[in-house]
Amino acid sequence: MKLGHKTFSSLITSFVCTLTCTLALIFSVSAVAQSETFRARLSPMPTTPQTVTTITGEGEVILTLDGNMLTVSGNFAGMNSAATMAHVHNGPPAQPGPVVHQLEVTKMTGGEISAVLELSDEQVTALRNNELYIQVHSESNPPGELRGWVFSRN
Repeated sequence: MKLGHKTFSSLITSFVCTLTCTLALIFSVSAVAQSETFRARLSPMPTTPQTVTTITGEGEVILTLDGNMLTVSGNFAGMNSAATMAHVHNGPPAQPGPVVHQLEVTKMTGGEISAVLELSDEQVTALRNNELYIQVHSESNPPGELRGWVFSRN
């Protein structure tokens, strides 16, 4: 069978379109597959023996990792005093650690926690190894009133 120039050109165009659509689908599926979800349940965490009876409240934070970008969204309620700040800390479960990122927090006894953060490769590894936690500080408990370790939700 002899193909004319127009027929051959149409076949090539059709092949290129099919290949382009297939590659676009593969990349969009792999981009969705890269997203990982994590959760931190916030609860009272005494930082000193004197604060055991004064801290109250609870909350939940959902974290979504896409590449090195971490989206943080959550809420808290019932704290003894108004929140003053919130952070992501690096420390394995039950071990305090240094602040690695600042979070936005409602400056009340209940409200929202949010941020969009760019993590280093080391921080992504720490996240996947359950070595990050969220801590909410308050007026009456500046060292921290609520704390929750971040664990994979996938």
